[in-house]
Amino acid sequence: MSDNLQNIDAVYWNRLKNGDSQALGFLYDKYVDKLFAAAMHTTENRELAKDSVQEVFIEIWNYRHSISDIQYSQSYLTKVLRSIIFKKLKKENPAHHYQVQESLVSPEQTIENTLIAMEADKEKKISLKQALSKLSTRQKQVLQLHFEEGLSYEQIAKKLSINYQSVNNLAFRSILRLRNLMFGVLFFVSAL
Repeated sequence: MSDNLQNIDAVYWNRLKNGDSQALGFLYDKYVDKLFAAAMHTTENRELAKDSVQEVFIEIWNYRHSISDIQYSQSYLTKVLRSIIFKKLKKENPAHHYQVQESLVSPEQTIENTLIAMEADKEKKISLKQALSKLSTRQKQVLQLHFEEGLSYEQIAKKLSINYQSVNNLAFRSILRLRNLMFGVLFFVSAL
């Protein structure tokens, strides 16, 4: 990548850190295809790859204030992507990981953590419901079809008679808007 292109990216990273969602859109448009190719190289699960790429941009938006100066955008985004994919794969087969953790936690801590988690889930659901009410009908429809009905973006595109990239962009921007409306509540998808 030439110095000129790195400088252009640096401008957009700075704008992103200052809360400019259009800068995030620029980085998304520029790197989404490359990240999807990297995701497919890491996992053969197309839906996992797509979801992971979406989460990269959600993560960088949520943590934009703590991002240091990025020298190589694609390398940085790929590292974030691989971390997300690893966490998702680990979540699918967590048995031995949790057995080790549980042996280090007392029963009182487990109960307390469970109560805290239940309260946090309740707050997330309330926050999510309020945020969803502020989305457009089309945004709600795409999120419902994807997260509640489990349709892929291709299936949603066919069902709504719009092209795949429009569905992809609409889902990304809807999730981003939800995140903003929920003031950074993480992992809202688990509440759906």
